[in-house]
Amino acid sequence: MFNMNMKYTIWKKMPVFLAFGVACMIYTACAEPAPLYGTWSDNLKNTFSFFEDGTFTAKVTTGGTNASYEGNFSVLLNALTLDCSKLNGENIDLRVVTEWDIRGNMLYLDWVNEDRVSISMTLYKTSN
Repeated sequence: MFNMNMKYTIWKKMPVFLAFGVACMIYTACAEPAPLYGTWSDNLKNTFSFFEDGTFTAKVTTGGTNASYEGNFSVLLNALTLDCSKLNGENIDLRVVTEWDIRGNMLYLDWVNEDRVSISMTLYKTSN
């Protein structure tokens, strides 16, 4: 049965529930975006793979030349920073900062290669 004391007990606990809800929203807002993880490819054989440990691999074709990159990535809001440490297996120091966006199953970003040539890419998610 329902009594009046039970009604007031529920309202006394409401601030605890609200605080928990706000904490959950803050946590999810600060977490790195899980939709970015996985492998993304396009019809030009460009492929990016982002891993949960903050590393990435990329195979990019520019002007008929294939290049393989490895390194670390970080995300701050819609800015994606790619710190490349290897190019075709050799050590390099290349940082690419780009705006990124995911709409549905498509990833949009601008890649800048070691020659500072910018390439706008639309990549499709091919695996998680």
